[in-house]
Order: sequence, then C-alpha cells, then structure tokens
Amino acid sequence: MNLVLDFLERHRARLKLEQYRVPERLTCVMLTPRFRASRHVVFLVLPARKPYPVLVAKVPRLGERSQSLTREATAIETIQKMRPGGFDSIPHLVAFEEYHGYPILIETALNGPLLDPPRVRRDLEGACELALDWLTDLPRTPATEARDDWFETRAAGPLQAFAATFPLNVKEERLLIQTHELIAPLQQAGLAPIVEHGDVSHPNLIALHAQNLGVVDWELAETDGIPACDLFFFLTYAAFALDDARTRRDFITPFREAFFGPNAWTVPYVQQYARRMQIEPEHLTPLFVLCWARYMSKLLLRLSADDPAPQRIETETVAWLRENRYYALWRHTLDHLDELGWLH
Repeated sequence: MNLVLDFLERHRARLKLEQYRVPERLTCVMLTPRFRASRHVVFLVLPARKPYPVLVAKVPRLGERSQSLTREATAIETIQKMRPGGFDSIPHLVAFEEYHGYPILIETALNGPLLDPPRVRRDLEGACELALDWLTDLPRTPATEARDDWFETRAAGPLQAFAATFPLNVKEERLLIQTHELIAPLQQAGLAPIVEHGDVSHPNLIALHAQNLGVVDWELAETDGIPACDLFFFLTYAAFALDDARTRRDFITPFREAFFGPNAWTVPYVQQYARRMQIEPEHLTPLFVLCWARYMSKLLLRLSADDPAPQRIETETVAWLRENRYYALWRHTLDHLDELGWLH
C-alpha cells in the first residue's frame, strides 16, 4: 500500500470521506509530470475496478515543504468559501497535512473529457465560450481582504525579482524598462483584484456536465490576482491548439494570428471579458504586456524556488528561459504593440 492510500485508510473517519462518496476499497494511479518546474507526484485515487478518480493527491518528490502545495490548498479552500455552497467547477480541499515526513495535499477529483487541443480544434468557439463564462463567474476578491499593495505585490513584485536574479543583456534591460513604463498606469486604474488560476490550459481544463468548465491544479493561484491574465493565457493556449503548435514548434505565428492585426480572432472574446469585468479598453494593452512579463518572471522564480542563493542562476537555466515560448511572447508583444487587434 502506498503512502496516500495508507493515509486515507488510517484517517477515513476523521476526514469524513463518506461525504465525498469515497468507497472503502481504493486503488491508485501515479503520475509524474515532466515539465521542468514540476516537483510533485500526483496520485489519482480510484474506487477499485472503476475508471474515474474520486480524489487527487499531490506529494512532493523529495518530501520538502512545498510553497506551491500550500498555495493550492489555501486557494481552493478560500475560493470555495466565497460562495454559499462553493463551486462545482473547482476541487474541494479534503486534507493538507504531513504524514510520515511528507506533506500530502488531497482534494476532490473533477471528471469529464479534457479540453485538450483536439477538442479545441473541433469547436474553438465553444471552448472559448466555456472559458469566458467560467472566468467571469469566478468571484472578485472582497475589498476587505485585498491588500493595499496588492497590485504592486502581484504585478511589479515578480518583475523586480526577475531583474534581480536574471543576467539581463542590454536588449532585455530595455524591454524590462519598457514593460514597467507600460504597466505603470494600471496602478491608478482602479482595477479590482480577482481570483486568478495562473495556468488556464491543458491538461488543467475539464469539460464537465451541463456544458460547464472545470479547472484543476491551483498551484499557481492567487486569490487577489490580476484581471485578464487568465483570459489571455487561455486564448493563447487555444491559438496554439488551433495551429497544432506543439507539433510544428512554431508558437509566434498562431500567437500573431490570434492577437495582432485587424483580423485577430480573439478580439471579440477579449472585448466581452472587458465589458463583463468593467475593464476600460485602454487598460487591455498594459494588462496583455503584464501577462507575459509576469508569467515569464514567475517561471524563473519557480525554477529557482529551492535555491538558497537565488542570485546565482545556472547558465543552463538562463539559456532555457531565453528559448522558452513565453519569453518569446513577451518580446514579440513589446516589439509589435501598435498591431494589437483591439487597437484597430
């Protein structure tokens, strides 16, 4: 019996697993995500001889206390309390505690077909509508819970950390200065913090029953996050899926077709989101710039999270980031700002 199943068996009564319809006989499937910033093993907990999981567990590979698991546990517990009865579209927290020296996060499973690239290609409009409805249904952060410096912390903070740790070349220094200048007006824009997932893309998207979207993996979540970033991230994922970019290894072409020029197909969804969330049109461009600069910066911070001296970035990591698609999206955006589709 593995660590997760042993934990569930020993603490079944205390965790009140019956309320989650978890039977006594369970089995597990282990997944080891291969993307570079992943540090966890994922356990799908299934009823014996059944194909669909009832619970999902995450355990750090090395047993260390995990900031990302703490963030996920805090986020889903906080969000579920923001609405009476909670949200069916995100997991419920079952447990987050240490067992035999390992932190274990356990949450309810969401079941349904993945909103994967082939499904997006078959019905792009339907996929975008699902995402748009889900994003605009999420609660905004109550004013009483928002920090006074929330924007500076969530927006400028990652960029400052990036500048302090990454060996910027001359071009990158100019781009970072340009980024700060472009996003500066957002501090006085009256934007309200929102629940932000941080990675609204495959394999975190599930098409639930009744044409609703389910979203899992809340390790990057902020309960006082930046508006529009999740939308831009999803639409970029959809653009990559539409063009089969993972196979072709060309990410800039679908990105351009989606967001730049008078025929950019994402513009109606961006404008709908802005209307629903009461975001002024002039704030869309700085939010778009911030989306990519911030994601790139946070990616570096995730890679160096365990480094006791983060000012030392390995040469291999520097080269990897400069080849990363999100680094390319940030640079391309800054080089072609006046071509963004909502400006035409």
